[in-house]
Amino acid sequence: MDGILDQLNQVIEARLAQIKDGMEEKNLTECLKETKEEVERMDRILRMLPRDEMEWLNDKLLERLTIPMEERMRYYKTGLSDAIELLRFLRA
Repeated sequence: MDGILDQLNQVIEARLAQIKDGMEEKNLTECLKETKEEVERMDRILRMLPRDEMEWLNDKLLERLTIPMEERMRYYKTGLSDAIELLRFLRA
């Protein structure tokens, strides 16, 4: 029985590593492309405003732009942490 659990743990660990690597690569690439497009569009719009207004709005947009990425990473890490906890439980 222990042999089967060990094999299961190895398969689960390998699959988690595969998923983690795939998600990091996919999410990072997609997120960077989307963010770049949004920033370029906002930059074009900002350049149409007077200097003071542009700086104020730019600061506000940057504050809001960074929050979703941080939240996504926190949720991703929480999910990965839960999976690791499950693996540790299965090993015990």
